[in-house]
Amino acid sequence: MPSVSHQRFIDSFPNSRIVGGQESVIGQFPWQVSMQQNNRHYCGGSLITTTHVMCAAHCLVTSGTITANLGAVDYRNPEQKITQQKFTAHPQYNSATIDFDYAVIKLSSAAILGENVNTIKLAAQNKEYSGTATLSGWGYTTRFLQSTPIMLQHSTLPLVSQADCQSVWGSVIAITDRIQCAGGDGKVSSCSGDSGGPLTVQDNGETILIGSASWAESTCNPQYPGGYCKISDQRSWIDAQLN
Repeated sequence: MPSVSHQRFIDSFPNSRIVGGQESVIGQFPWQVSMQQNNRHYCGGSLITTTHVMCAAHCLVTSGTITANLGAVDYRNPEQKITQQKFTAHPQYNSATIDFDYAVIKLSSAAILGENVNTIKLAAQNKEYSGTATLSGWGYTTRFLQSTPIMLQHSTLPLVSQADCQSVWGSVIAITDRIQCAGGDGKVSSCSGDSGGPLTVQDNGETILIGSASWAESTCNPQYPGGYCKISDQRSWIDAQLN
C-alpha cells in the first residue's frame, strides 16, 4: 500500500517544481507566500489579510528568522519580506492522523497591497466545490529529483470527493471532513515544499482559497489524490484568529 507524508522541505536547490506543474509569471498569484527560515523556503502560504497568512499546522518552525516573502516568482527576490510575529496552529491538530492541519500566521507589520501582492478571499463556511482547482508553490518537480525550485510553479488538478478519495486510500488515512482531496489523475501532485500553499478555484469570477496543501503520497505519485486543509470546514476558527 502507498504511504502519505507532509509536504514540507527546507532546502534551496535550483531545478524543481510541482510534479507536473509549469512556471508562473509575476502577478499571476499575488496572494502566494513563501515562508522562509533564514532565507530558505520551507512552506507556502496564502495572504488572507494584510497581516495574516493561511498556512498548515505542520509548517511550524521554532528556530531561526522566519519571514513571509510576498510578491515573488523567484522566491529569492520577494517584493516584500515581513517577519512572522505569531504562529497559531489549530488546537485539534493531530500529526499522527494529519487531521486539523490548519495554521494562521500573524505578521509583524502589514503588507502593502499592489499589482504583485494582494489578499485572497476564503471559502465560505460549509461551502462545497467540485470540478478543477489550481495549485501553486515551490514544491519538487519530479518524484525522485528532490530539490526545491527557484521559480513559482502552478498547475490545474481535479477535485476529488471525500468518498472517492477514501476509496483510493482505504485504511492508509482517514479522509475526514477537514480534508479536501485533489489530484490523482496521473498528471499533477503536490510535493515537498508545497505545504501550506494555496489550492484555489474560480467562483463567479472570483478566485477563492479552498485549501492549504497538507499531505501527498510519500513519493508524490500523481496517481494518488493529495490532501488539503479544507477551508470551508473551519472557516469560523480561521476568522477567530484574524484580530
